[in-house]
Amino acid sequence: MAPVYLFTGFLDSGKTTLIKDTLNDPGFMEGTDRTLIICLEQGEVSYDEKFLDEHNAFIEFLDASTQLTPEKMNELDTIYHPDQVFIEYNGTESVSDTLLSGMPSYWPLVQILTTVDATTFEIYINAMRSMLFEQLRYSDTIIVNRCTEDTSGSMLRGNIKAINKRAQIYYEGEFGAPVTLKSGLLPFDLNAPVIDIKDDDYGLWYMDAVEDPKKYDGKEIIIRGMYAENLPGYKQTFILGRRAMVCCAQDTSLCGLTVTQVRIDQMQIGDWVEVQGKLKCIPIEGGGETVVLYADRIARYEKPADEYVTFS
Repeated sequence: MAPVYLFTGFLDSGKTTLIKDTLNDPGFMEGTDRTLIICLEQGEVSYDEKFLDEHNAFIEFLDASTQLTPEKMNELDTIYHPDQVFIEYNGTESVSDTLLSGMPSYWPLVQILTTVDATTFEIYINAMRSMLFEQLRYSDTIIVNRCTEDTSGSMLRGNIKAINKRAQIYYEGEFGAPVTLKSGLLPFDLNAPVIDIKDDDYGLWYMDAVEDPKKYDGKEIIIRGMYAENLPGYKQTFILGRRAMVCCAQDTSLCGLTVTQVRIDQMQIGDWVEVQGKLKCIPIEGGGETVVLYADRIARYEKPADEYVTFS
C-alpha cells in the first residue's frame, strides 16, 4: 500500500519546492524507499535527474487530472511499485471525484496540502475566489509562504477559515524561513472591552494564554466550553474545556481553563456552558503562571457541531 499526498495551489505558489523539501526531510522519509511523483503542472522550479536519483524518486507527467484514472494508477503502480505517491496538481482544476472518493485501496489518499503565495493571495481571493475556494476547501494543511512582517495574518486566516475551518495553517517567509507577522494571527481583538472567543477560535486563544498568561490578566472575556472536570474540595470551581484531537477521536487531550465563583451543584460533567467574567493571572505550584476565570455570568450553551478544537 502506498499512501498518496496531494499537493494543490496556483502555479508558482511553491508546490514543487514543498515536495522537494519533503523529500529532503529524513523524519518524513524514514522507512520509505521509492517515491512516485505524478506531475500535472510544471512551474519555475523543476525536478532534475540528479535530485530524483538521489532520493530514489520517479516522475510521471500528465496533461490533466482526467488522465489519472484507476486504470492509470494501476499501470503506474505496476511499473514503479512506489512506497508513497506525491501528486502535484494543476491549480486551475478542481480536485477530482476520483481523488476524493475513488482511490484504489492500494493508493489511499491520506493528506491534501495546499501552498499559498502570501504576496498574491489578496488579489486571487478578490478576483478568483471560486477557483481559490476549490483549492482550499478539502485541504488538511495550508502553507502560506513568502510572508513578510507586514503580511496581514488576520486577512489570510479570516479568508482561509471562511472556506475551510478544519485546515491547519502554517506561515513561512521566503524559502521556508520562520516569520513573525506584525499584525499577529489572533482572530479576536485583545483590546476590546470584552474579548468574545468564538467556538472556532478556542484553540488559538488557549495556546496564546498558555504561552503568555500575563497578557490576559484583568481582561474581560466570554468563552464557551464543556464542564469537563470537578476540582475535589472546591464547591464553586470547575474546569471548563474543549478537547483537541491528538490523532483520532479516541485519542484527545483536554484544553482546560479553571472557572470559579459559580454554583457547580446546578451543573454536571458534559454540560456545555457560556461563561463571562474576568481573567486573573496567578502563580502555579512549581513555578510559572496560569489564568483563572472569575465568572460574573454563566449560561447553558448548545454543543457546537464540531466540538474539537484546532490551533490555527
